[in-house]
Parts: sequence; structure tokens; C-alpha cells
Amino acid sequence: MAALVSELRLDGLTKSDDVLLELSRRLAAYMESVFPFQYEGKVYQLINNYVTSLHMRCDVCGTYPIFEVSIIKGEDGQQLNVGNNCIDRLTNRQLSSWFKNYREKRENIIRNRKYIDGLSLVLDGSLRNEFALKITDSDIERLSLLLEKLINGFNPDRRESQLAECYIKRTKYA
Repeated sequence: MAALVSELRLDGLTKSDDVLLELSRRLAAYMESVFPFQYEGKVYQLINNYVTSLHMRCDVCGTYPIFEVSIIKGEDGQQLNVGNNCIDRLTNRQLSSWFKNYREKRENIIRNRKYIDGLSLVLDGSLRNEFALKITDSDIERLSLLLEKLINGFNPDRRESQLAECYIKRTKYA
């Protein structure tokens, strides 16, 4: 955990910025891991996935509306908008579930930015003995586990939020 906390700021990024950047890198790596696949005798590659606010139609099966869209590009340059069922079937993988989990994790990290950044600073400051406030070893352990939970895209429960708020407000990083 100390290594995690020591990486607090890279090039002016907050801890939550760093976590979101790493999550984006994992998205890019996952997209690259989806090998080209065949559809109607042509080779296609997944090039994007997003949630749209517009009503769209799946170019493979005709389902309307689709809101989660995968864009696939053929070797001839043709692009198709594909819904969840079709992208999973075409690639023989559960891409739609992976993308749904990715988006949920990203939203949770963004929602919990103040806790991620605040706890990172509190734990880093505690390691450096920067506070007049003494944080017990058991609370350091609890705060470290909570920070890890938040970084992994999970939401804190009520008691964890209260613990985080207590220490964030009681330090100079409030």
C-alpha cells in the first residue's frame, strides 16, 4: 500500500486522475485484445464502444433502439454500429458485460474522487508524520483497505464514508 500512496502525484495528477488514466489504459488494452472476426465473409475489428443518448439501430440484426453501441470496422473501411447481443455473438466473447463493468467502475471512481484524493493525501501525510493528529495503526489499515476498494471502482458503505470524512476533515487536506 505504501507504494500505491507514494505514487500520489505523477505530473500534477491527483490520485483519482492517475486511477482514471490507468483505467483508460486498460480499456485500450482490452480493445486491442479483441482479435479480428468474421461477419458476412469479411474481416472486422472492434474500434469503439460507447453509450449513446440517440436511438440507434443495430446494423447486424436491426434491433431498435440500441443504446450501448460497438463500432466495428471492416478491412474495406465499412463501419457498422452493433448492439450488445450481436457484438457478443460475433466475437464469441462477453464484450458487452466487460464494457458495462468498465463504465460502472469509471462512474464510481469519478463519484468517489474526493475520497480517493483525500484518503491518498491523508495516508501519505500520515506516513510522513505531517499531522498533529495521530492516526492509529488500525485506522491506517482501514483507510488503506477503503482506498483500495475505491480505486477498484467500488462504492463505500455508510460507515466507510463516515470514516473517510472524519479523517479528511480533520487534516489540513480538507
